[in-house]
Amino acid sequence: MVPLTRRQLLQQMVTGGGVLALAGCLSAPRRGSSNTTEGETATNDTIPAGTWPQIGYDSQHTRHIPDARGPRDDATIAWQSLGDRPVYPPVVDDALYCTEGWTDGTAFALASEDGTQQWSTSELPPTRWAPALHDDRLLVITRAEGNVVRLHALDTASGDQVWVQEEGITASSGEHPPISPTVHGDSVYIGSNRGIIVCDVTTGDLNWTATLGPHVVETENGPTWRTDWAKPAVTADRVFTFDMNDSYRATRKVYAVNRRTGDRDWTAELNVGDGWYLKAHVVVGADLVFVAALKPHVSAGMDDSPWSGSERLFALDAASGEVTWDWTLPKKTLSPPAYADGALYVGEWDPDADTGRLHALNVSDGSRTWTYESDVGAVLSPTVAGDTVYLSQGTELAAVARADGTRRWQLELGARIGPPVVVEETAYIQTNPGHNDDSQLLAVREP
Repeated sequence: MVPLTRRQLLQQMVTGGGVLALAGCLSAPRRGSSNTTEGETATNDTIPAGTWPQIGYDSQHTRHIPDARGPRDDATIAWQSLGDRPVYPPVVDDALYCTEGWTDGTAFALASEDGTQQWSTSELPPTRWAPALHDDRLLVITRAEGNVVRLHALDTASGDQVWVQEEGITASSGEHPPISPTVHGDSVYIGSNRGIIVCDVTTGDLNWTATLGPHVVETENGPTWRTDWAKPAVTADRVFTFDMNDSYRATRKVYAVNRRTGDRDWTAELNVGDGWYLKAHVVVGADLVFVAALKPHVSAGMDDSPWSGSERLFALDAASGEVTWDWTLPKKTLSPPAYADGALYVGEWDPDADTGRLHALNVSDGSRTWTYESDVGAVLSPTVAGDTVYLSQGTELAAVARADGTRRWQLELGARIGPPVVVEETAYIQTNPGHNDDSQLLAVREP
């Protein structure tokens, strides 16, 4: 018997009558993450098998898929699609779902088997964020003329709009990726222009807002918008974010609010000095909150001068915000770390040599367990699936053993690649990510 896909199972539950129809939240059988026994990382949130629902994989941004096998040594490109429009990173269940980048308002679905388009809708205002998934709903944020921001829920089978929420919705400007909604349980969390907004996934109704800072800040050079709040990370107890607007270089605070009420639990200001700012988003694991702070490269006007910046990685106690340890990187990161089972995997880039490293850190004290070195560009977006760390290095996809950092294989893809999205035995890769019409989606798996 051919096993049912997740969508077919959902349809049978709805149309088959009996007690299954509309009995609570319609979802396929779920599995728990290996993180669900670790205190603050126990989100009481589970992710359906065979899905990648949001940037960072789960609501803590761990990029850890414990039950996925991932592609093995003889992996090859199974199919490639697109190449004629800029898109944001996909989310995946039985299909891949994308939104077009920046100026277009198109959302579409591709078949996971061969990359053919299943549906497309161009009836949305422009999208400037990646989408997220919740059961059979695709969550999309749009911004129309007049700075009107809306949260949309689309049916994943057809692309039809199920509901749209405009009242009370604002969003981070999206200048600094990765930006997208964060899904936890039956709620969706958005980095707003003042902090955090939380809506009900089923209806779009506003649950609460947390105002953590003003929309406009007065500086010595005049007022500036303060709109770049990081994609929220969510646990069972708290929601974490920070202001990442670097236009006035005075943002070094991490915020934690109560997940149920939005009341502020704590604010931690990192002691890094002037010229530093926080980047990317929070990663949570083992009762710790991980954030990276960057002091940018200082140049005399020519980009060929040696790298003179600095970067530090901080581990904060999730309950109090106190700094547990911090680590100064040899060079710099270009993507957030991944967390799995007490280890943090940090990609690094040496701008002068255009080489990279992957460091495995023990999260209890920040000590290094092993380091993997690459000579073909920055090491980006580590993704942990089973016993393997998948990463991009230059124009290659590489697989590294979690145990000791030994490289298992590498696959040349012919272009700069984005974060690996690993679902079961397949890695979905976006080439030339960003506002790039040459961006393609590739499926890498065994023949």
